[in-house]
Amino acid sequence: MTTTAPSALRNFVTSFTDILKCPRALWFVIGAFVVDSAAYFGVLTLMTTYLSTDLGWGDKWAGVTVSVFTMLITLLMLGLGSIAEGFGLRRAIIAALVLTVVGRLLYCLAPGLAGAPLVTVAVIVSLMVIASGEAILQPVCYSGIKQYTDEKTSSMGYGLIYAVMNLGIVGIATLSSWIRPAVQELKDGKATEQAGSLVSWLARFSGTGVQAVNWVCLGVTVLTLLVFLAFFTRKTEAAKVRPDTAEALRQTNTAPLSVRLKRYFTEGPFSNTRFIFFIFMLLPVRTLFAHQWLTMPQYIMRAYNKDVADHMEWLVNWINPGIIFFGVPLAVALTRHINVYKMMVIGTLVSALPTFLLCGGPNLTRLITYFVIFSIGEALWSARFLEYASELAPPGRVAQYMGLANIPWLLAKGTTGFYSGWMLANYCPDKTPPAELRTGTMWLIYSFVALSSPLGLWLARKWVMAGFHHKPATQLA
Repeated sequence: MTTTAPSALRNFVTSFTDILKCPRALWFVIGAFVVDSAAYFGVLTLMTTYLSTDLGWGDKWAGVTVSVFTMLITLLMLGLGSIAEGFGLRRAIIAALVLTVVGRLLYCLAPGLAGAPLVTVAVIVSLMVIASGEAILQPVCYSGIKQYTDEKTSSMGYGLIYAVMNLGIVGIATLSSWIRPAVQELKDGKATEQAGSLVSWLARFSGTGVQAVNWVCLGVTVLTLLVFLAFFTRKTEAAKVRPDTAEALRQTNTAPLSVRLKRYFTEGPFSNTRFIFFIFMLLPVRTLFAHQWLTMPQYIMRAYNKDVADHMEWLVNWINPGIIFFGVPLAVALTRHINVYKMMVIGTLVSALPTFLLCGGPNLTRLITYFVIFSIGEALWSARFLEYASELAPPGRVAQYMGLANIPWLLAKGTTGFYSGWMLANYCPDKTPPAELRTGTMWLIYSFVALSSPLGLWLARKWVMAGFHHKPATQLA
């Protein structure tokens, strides 16, 4: 029986109106995650430049460091995220935000320390502290989405947190693209200092424009913590639609550690080979996401003219997040009754194919087209995948399942950085005339890597789909 047009329109509209009836705690959880994520991506986008240029580590070591850092976040989700969930949503989010504030403060102070060894140690420690905070925040906030929505509104809840996060990235990119070149011009003596302006104030204690952006992101994180402490009270936290049992399980689970570890790896999603294949087959296309901060910033600043390079953040953190902000809620509303697996095949194919546009060498029109098509593909599959992993989890184990679902993301971030710096140094080296760069070869290699995801998912579709019959109809029908 087919759905009539009025019925389809009504379902589309109610996807947005129903979410407004959820407890206000939902919006505080989304807000904490979104604003902190904006600060995170503001720092991450410039991290390779900060490490390779500001601190003098070079492309290869900068790429490896950023890769290990992002990989560590996902790795810690498997442990810290699951443990923190058991102490309650409010306490876990506060702890996560405190850790990110402390870590980012040390990250900002590191260049001013005496001696290269001390700077190196400070940066490494700061990244470990930040990774711990982010590893707690993401899975716990996704657990919060489940707790403050029901089966009818969960799809839009997951779509909104992903979409609004990208709007936050657009906001931080706007600040970054203004502050970074403005402060740098002051430091280089190419601009006149304006008394009392934010740029002048930042330039006084920032060594470079990149470091000024790091300080701004620290301020954003501090503000997030203070607002959350003020408004997310215990009373607000208690208004749950689907109370999670993680805290109760932590208090009653007295089994030995060895027994709990055995259960962790022998029960649930680890025992489902189809699900494991499903999430791991997404690894190749996820490398494109890692290149957004490992490769794209350096590529644009080196291969394009100064006007484009100075507005790098507009390309990296405007187009993609902007499309995701509008596209994900629409995609969820239009495709929530479509099989998740089909959306993975279609979405990953749309994400992978535009990479071939970059093989012809630096061209602004093709670069913008790449970001647009890539982002449409991401909108089609990213939020639905997170929803699937979270809704698959039994009560009290959302963070655990979200951690498992992020293992391929861990590997993509971990492996990409070990060769991205080498690829940049060989195909897009710093201080090299654009005509002598060989960026087309670099992107051709990355294109074939990404294309293996939709191809592998399509070839294994019958086998994987055979194991989906036991999942909830609302997720897979």
